[in-house]
Amino acid sequence: MTIIRAITLRNILIILCILMLLPLGQKALGIKNKLQDVQEAGELYAAGELIAAENKYRLAAANHSILYKENEISAKLTELAPITSIRTSLSRLSLTLEDQLTVKDFAGMMESYASLLSLKSKYMTPGGPYEAYYRQLSADSGVSDKMTAGFRQFKDEYLAGLAAGASKGADSGTGSDSTDSLKWSLLQIPADYYGGTAAKDKLLAASFKAHDTARLKALAAAGSFGPMLESALSMEEAYKNHSYTAPWLSKQVQESASLILNKDLDGDLTAAFAGHAARYRSYAASAGITSSKVLKLIDNSIARLLREGARHVRGGRYADAIRLYAELAPVQDTSGETAAATLAWNTAEPLRLLPGGEVQGSYSLTASVTDKYGAKVAVAGVDAGGKLVYAEMSRDGTVSTRTGEVIPGSGMLSALSFDEALSAYSEVPVVVANGGEADGRSIFTGYTIRPEGISLLFSFTGSSYELIAQDGSIRVMNTDLADGVEGRTAIFRLVNGAYEFSELYQEFTYTPIDATQLELFPYEKVMLSCDIYFDAAGRAVARSNGRELLLQGEVPLMTGSAAVSGQFANEFGEVETELGVQTVPVFVVDSAQSLSLTPP
Repeated sequence: MTIIRAITLRNILIILCILMLLPLGQKALGIKNKLQDVQEAGELYAAGELIAAENKYRLAAANHSILYKENEISAKLTELAPITSIRTSLSRLSLTLEDQLTVKDFAGMMESYASLLSLKSKYMTPGGPYEAYYRQLSADSGVSDKMTAGFRQFKDEYLAGLAAGASKGADSGTGSDSTDSLKWSLLQIPADYYGGTAAKDKLLAASFKAHDTARLKALAAAGSFGPMLESALSMEEAYKNHSYTAPWLSKQVQESASLILNKDLDGDLTAAFAGHAARYRSYAASAGITSSKVLKLIDNSIARLLREGARHVRGGRYADAIRLYAELAPVQDTSGETAAATLAWNTAEPLRLLPGGEVQGSYSLTASVTDKYGAKVAVAGVDAGGKLVYAEMSRDGTVSTRTGEVIPGSGMLSALSFDEALSAYSEVPVVVANGGEADGRSIFTGYTIRPEGISLLFSFTGSSYELIAQDGSIRVMNTDLADGVEGRTAIFRLVNGAYEFSELYQEFTYTPIDATQLELFPYEKVMLSCDIYFDAAGRAVARSNGRELLLQGEVPLMTGSAAVSGQFANEFGEVETELGVQTVPVFVVDSAQSLSLTPP
């Protein structure tokens, strides 16, 4: 028999009846359940079991099989709405927690915790009408257990991550901020899930300290002094932003910084010490630290190093002192000490002031003076090209230089000196170069040093020379004027800024003569005896061996016998005699020695 034959009209009707009876059966069952729920809800409500009553009324309200006591159900649910709200909120919160724990959503869990606290504050007030109902519903929902399990899971995971981060930083010598977020999450977990505030504080302090100190030690061990300080400062700021204090940070920085600084000092690594000290001072300022053992170590060490620099200067080790001051510069202003050491060095070795003076053999001859001509140090030198070079350092350390022309005969120079007498007379430095001659004489070449440059002052040959301060002339002894005049003393006078030959020097030795011989000794120093009187015109007249002489110069206002010394300069003048006005020789008197002089 085929399927088509089996499906008869009767069978179809039977199947249709069965299908129609199923909804009717379900509806009947629904009606029964609603009637039963309403009845049980009323009994539970009457018995004061409001949580169970609310559940039954809520089931009845959701059953639409029959309209039965709908007003009563609605009224009761309105009355029991807080219980409904508690049940619904806890149920939703429980489901949310499950999802958050599955995906490890810590931030979401903290929001759920905040929602739970809000719900508790609303319905679980001590002595409140819903306190007991909240406790029961909360226990039934399992929310508290799930919350406890969740926080324990996050706490254990974060603590392990923090410990692993500290170990990784210590092994690699580097630190990372990736684990810092774990700290702030651990701080957010309520103290109740640690076993109380004291237990939370103790556990977190130990974990944070282990993590932070390992990280700082790793940076210090790697020689990353600056990053260590920056990391400590960053951590302190982060802790401050989370209202947490971490005293171990400052302690660890003190220990690591002291260790590194002392290592620098023990190794005489002054530059490294200065760099580290400067970084620590910057860190201390940013961290608000005004006093610490490290700051004291830095201050004491700097003072000791400055004293060491001063000892270098006193011992003539100027380069060592200046190098030490330069190395200290990042942490200490040593410009004053450097300037003083440079001044002392330049004073002790003036050649350094000259261009290239530090190079051995740059200058064949040098001369220097201190505290003269308005300069702290002045030095002159003859360079490899034979040029005169001058340098001076003012009292404030400023150095100025001037370069002159090539000195004549520079290849044969034997000495270079500052002529103090000429310098005083000229009011500027005067430098004299000496060149030897085969006959024992020297070529003296003098130069004035002015702000605008170096100028030739004189050049002459002789055995010696001297300045005559009264008139500024120069006497050159044993001179050679290259015109046949040798072995005499020559007088040079200043003309247009330079000395030129003026005359031969005559020694003051007077030759005794008779007045009748006067014209035979022109311009020579002579001495004669005479009688002095004054003519009618008041002129001094000397009568000697029957002739008159007109006296000029150092004539005494006396009459009588005298020995006069002087010279006849080929000049004549008039005097009044017994024979009338006569023209007679003029005798210029240098001195008169009385034989029997009396006032006129």
